[in-house]
Amino acid sequence: MRTSRFSRGKARAPRAQRDDMACALLNAASDHALLLHADGTVLTCNRSMAALFHLEPEQLAGERIYDFLPLEQAVRLAQAVERCAAGRAPETFEESLFGGQELEVRIRPVPGETQGHTPQVAVFCRDVSAQRAAERERTRLASALEQAADAVILFDEQMRVEYLNQSFEAMTGYTLRELRGRPVGVLYEGDEQRRCLGEIAESLSRGDAWSGKGCNTCKDGRVICCHKTVAPIRGKGGRILGHVSVWRDVTDVEILERQLRQAQKMEVIGTLASGIAHDFNNILAPIVLLSDVGLNGLPEDDPMRPTLERILKASLRAGDLVRQILSLGRKLESDQPRPLRLGAVLQECLALLRPGLPSTIGISIQVHTNADLILADPAQTGQLVMNLCTNAAWAMRGAGGVLSFSLGERLVPPGGDPLFPEAQPGRHVLLRVQDTGQGIAAEHLERIFDPFFSTKTDGSGTGLGLAVVRNIVTHLHGAIRVESQPGKGAAFEVLLPQADSLPESAAQGPSPSPAPPLGGGRILVVDDEPDILDACALGLSSFGYQTECRQSGEEALELFRRDPHGFDAVITDTTMPGLAGPELVRELLKIDPHLPVILTTGHSALVSRERAWRLGAQEYLIKPFRADVLAGALARLLKGRGAGRPARRPMQEDA
Repeated sequence: MRTSRFSRGKARAPRAQRDDMACALLNAASDHALLLHADGTVLTCNRSMAALFHLEPEQLAGERIYDFLPLEQAVRLAQAVERCAAGRAPETFEESLFGGQELEVRIRPVPGETQGHTPQVAVFCRDVSAQRAAERERTRLASALEQAADAVILFDEQMRVEYLNQSFEAMTGYTLRELRGRPVGVLYEGDEQRRCLGEIAESLSRGDAWSGKGCNTCKDGRVICCHKTVAPIRGKGGRILGHVSVWRDVTDVEILERQLRQAQKMEVIGTLASGIAHDFNNILAPIVLLSDVGLNGLPEDDPMRPTLERILKASLRAGDLVRQILSLGRKLESDQPRPLRLGAVLQECLALLRPGLPSTIGISIQVHTNADLILADPAQTGQLVMNLCTNAAWAMRGAGGVLSFSLGERLVPPGGDPLFPEAQPGRHVLLRVQDTGQGIAAEHLERIFDPFFSTKTDGSGTGLGLAVVRNIVTHLHGAIRVESQPGKGAAFEVLLPQADSLPESAAQGPSPSPAPPLGGGRILVVDDEPDILDACALGLSSFGYQTECRQSGEEALELFRRDPHGFDAVITDTTMPGLAGPELVRELLKIDPHLPVILTTGHSALVSRERAWRLGAQEYLIKPFRADVLAGALARLLKGRGAGRPARRPMQEDA
């Protein structure tokens, strides 16, 4: 029985109503949407979907959607529709269409009745171009943070760690897993670091950014100096969402700046010392000479001997102090640098030091190597060890303790040693001097090597001991470092380059210097200081010499020209008004090339020992000197002179 036209229209009415309802629902959707047969024929679509194809919904209905797409995208969509229709499972993927729009495509099976048993699917497309661009930007920024050379750390609004980049992990040794969620204070140890953290917190509490230098302790205990900025991260309305901090390790830069400051201080000290040393030593010279002459003329039981000995000791100590000041600002002048065993120098110093130490201080020595040869001047090396020992002993005064010495080896690799950044690559001898005293406060550690800085509160310190030590170590091409904590003592480590071999003469040790014999002869003494002339004359006369004194180079030269064979030797000061010592020596040797000459100086940057020899002066003495030292120098020069004047090397003028 055929269905009437009326009944067919009546049958279509529900489907038309459903289509109209589907179209209305699709138009209400926020996404681009359409309804498809499984073969890709469009049943209906909303206006936004049709607009993508620049069509009206009616124009797209009944058409195959694949005909409006590029082949590659059409194939991908057809396959997804077939899978969804066959398996009744949703499909989701992203596609780039219509001039580069990034669309998220979601295909869903339509439940319920199907027309002609052909499954239907609903296709929804959402433009995610802006979202994907934002994600790519976030990824790019995250990658930039992760690969940045500077360390970056992100905190939440409560200053708890949220993120660390790779540079931060490499710099500090901490990983994100170890620090995530922990407060910022975990990165700041000690009073000084916490003080810096307090400044940062105060600035952030006002909503301001903070920038400056500060120290932080790494996971392995190393302390690094960083230039850092800390700034709030603000959202909409200015609300603080967290904080970001960028750190740059400037530890090496700080070391270089500290070395530069030290060099500048040394330059200032050297300029100051050069100005006062000459006059000061000229004052000390007659005191030392006259005290020495007085002691030599008194019997052993004379009650005045202790007084003169104290005067002589104080004067020589003052001369040593001047030499220490001079050594701070110029390259150390070594008499005879030679290979020597640092262990032997250490034993000699301890032999001198031990009687003066209180019984409450014990001494411990550990030698871990026999290769302790260094190339240095014995006096300077002894001064280095003695200064370290006396400082350590002072730190343990009263309560006592243990003074420990350790001698070993250390190899500095070609890339340098992080503990001794100033040391050159190669094998070194390592001396460690450690005490169990009161320690050094953190704020003093950076200044302990500064000239005239002292932590001794009893007024016994000059502030020169460690400055001299550093200067000696520097000119020996070594390095020095200190470790200390208040109440836990201090340890100084000195690194000095190893020498290759020990000459046989050095192994036998220096022979003791005999007392100078009584001499004879006529000596011309030249100095612009009358007190020094009188003291030299008195001192030389006590050893049997006759002296003729002059206060200027011109007078001395005129006297010598009148009687060129009347003097056995000449002693002249270096710095004098008019005809100075070097010029006088040149003129005298023109008259008598074999004349023994001793050049003396309080301090002169113009004449060194080597230049004095090149001028023709066979001896070079630095004031203040004792009478026996002067007499000994004369005795060496005049030895054998009675048998005829000895041949001397030709005089060489300076280039």
